[in-house]
Amino acid sequence: ELGSPEAALVTAELAKGTSIVAHAAFPGAGLDEEALEMARASMAAALAAKATLLLVSSATVYGRPRNLPCEEGEPKRPVDAHGQTRWAVEREAYLWRRTRGLRLIVLRPALTYGAGQRRGLAAALTVAALAARSGRPLWVPRRGPVVHTVHAEDVARAALLVASEDPDSLDGKAFNVADDVPLPLEELARALLQAAGAEEAGRVPYSPAPARAFLWFLRRMPGWMFWGPLNRKLARAWISAWEGEPPGSPPALDPALLEQFSADRYYDTSRLRTLGFVPRYPSAVEGLLRLAVESRSHGLLPPPRGAPALPPAPEVDRAGPRAI
Repeated sequence: ELGSPEAALVTAELAKGTSIVAHAAFPGAGLDEEALEMARASMAAALAAKATLLLVSSATVYGRPRNLPCEEGEPKRPVDAHGQTRWAVEREAYLWRRTRGLRLIVLRPALTYGAGQRRGLAAALTVAALAARSGRPLWVPRRGPVVHTVHAEDVARAALLVASEDPDSLDGKAFNVADDVPLPLEELARALLQAAGAEEAGRVPYSPAPARAFLWFLRRMPGWMFWGPLNRKLARAWISAWEGEPPGSPPALDPALLEQFSADRYYDTSRLRTLGFVPRYPSAVEGLLRLAVESRSHGLLPPPRGAPALPPAPEVDRAGPRAI
């Protein structure tokens, strides 16, 4: 437990002689005190080592931005528990910077997806893969709000790039991290279907006001009434797809993802680009396809029924930050 005194001492010892202490741990939405305790351990370690704290936060701190593309200086108005907890940690880190001299750099990734995730877009990809396996086509919304995403690998590459810079020149700065091409929800849904090998049943009309009201209702439904039964059904389909021997726990859908689909969100990444950052996956179309191929090649995502086995995922150049 990173927030315990023992773990804090270990963290401080490990940080000795380093120039960067990276903090990406996050216990979960709404767990403000736990998140703060974990972050304070990293802050104290960075101070003791005279190092810079690289805090991985989230673009959810902006809530629903009023100005688009959203720059780092946009007012922070988080609208869900995830964003509120992330913003509480950021505020604490900036307080330590003002009062204790902590050197600080913040990354704010957009909606992130990647290997090993069991929620968010990774869970949606699994739903599409299970539909493809059963031969069920899926509907997509007609256009919908703009959604900005980023592959987890690109978040890691952004962190390496920032860590390789002169920390004094970046002290106190925040950086949005996102891919090149924010997509309307229709295109994002289609990218999920394409990556999963699922068929499209057609398009359903999307009207902002009714859709927002419907999403608001779904987010506030008690877990036992909707999300619990939905995830139990998903778990049964997951186990069945692997003939009773799944490679891991089933993915889970949760209401937090719906907030990302309730309003236009896309972010200005020019501050990060001035450092030379170019995302390896320019949009979710390429990134989700890569995620599906990797997951299937490692036996973590069921292929469509009757589909041939996929070849192993191609190797990716994982050179250091100067190769970005």
